[in-house]
Amino acid sequence: MDRATAAPLVRRGRVAASIAITVAIAAMTNGALAIFGLNQPASQHWPAFAPRGPVIGLVWIGLFAGMGAAFAVARSKGAVATLVAMCLAFPFYTHAVGGHAIELIGNVVTLAYALWLIVHLRSESSAATLLIGLVAAWLIFATALVLGLVQLNGWSTPQ
Repeated sequence: MDRATAAPLVRRGRVAASIAITVAIAAMTNGALAIFGLNQPASQHWPAFAPRGPVIGLVWIGLFAGMGAAFAVARSKGAVATLVAMCLAFPFYTHAVGGHAIELIGNVVTLAYALWLIVHLRSESSAATLLIGLVAAWLIFATALVLGLVQLNGWSTPQ
């Protein structure tokens, strides 16, 4: 096989490996959350538009896969890795500090970074831009969800 024929196969292999690694890291992180009991939803009233059951977790698996693919195709790997790290850290610092205020701050900061990353990646890769755009769209939804929780329950979260 000549070099021109092998290049797309190598690229697809890198994308697949990047997706697998990113999803595995997310799965291990969420496994740690489960071990320490931090993934249990607080007993509070949820907005009518809140996803039910495992939907949020499944969406995040897809988003982490997308960020893994964006990492593989973008030249700004450090910038994409920073967004992955921000998303992985979110459940830990929100549970450590508690309250909807920290959730809202985390969402807004992560959303601002994702929007900056979209602008930054536009000249590098339309695929990476789209994949990070999906993360930004979910963060907008998650921010609306937190605001709905605040409206129904106030700013504190039950322990």
